[in-house]
Amino acid sequence: MAAYLFRRLLLVIPTLWAIITINFFIIQVAPGGPVEQAIAQMEGLESGMLNRITGGGNAAETAVIEEASNTGYKGSRGLDPEVVEEIKKQFGFDKPIHVRYFEMLKNYVTFNFGESYLKAAT
Repeated sequence: MAAYLFRRLLLVIPTLWAIITINFFIIQVAPGGPVEQAIAQMEGLESGMLNRITGGGNAAETAVIEEASNTGYKGSRGLDPEVVEEIKKQFGFDKPIHVRYFEMLKNYVTFNFGESYLKAAT
C-alpha cells in the first residue's frame, strides 16, 4: 500500500509540470496579453470581455482598433515606443520565450509567486 501511494505521489510531479507548461504556452500565444491590456488601460480603451461578446463599446473604440490592426502591433497605437518597451520589460516580454519559461519554473520551485498588487489591510 505504501509503495502504491509513493508511486501516485511521484506521478503528481510530471502532471503538475505538464499542466504548468501547457498553461504557460497558451497564455504566451493568446492575443491580448498583459502588455496590450496595460496599453489599453493607459489609453482609456479598456473593454471587458462581456463588451467583446455582446458587441458593446462605442464607434470610436472600434475605429481605433480597426486602424491599429492595419498598422501592425495593436498595442503601439498612439503611445511612444519607449513606453511600450517599458511595459514589455515590466512584464518580462523583452526576454525570449524559453528564458521566461525557465524563470517561471525556477520561481515556482522556490515558491516565488511574484509581487502582489493587492495590499493586505493592516
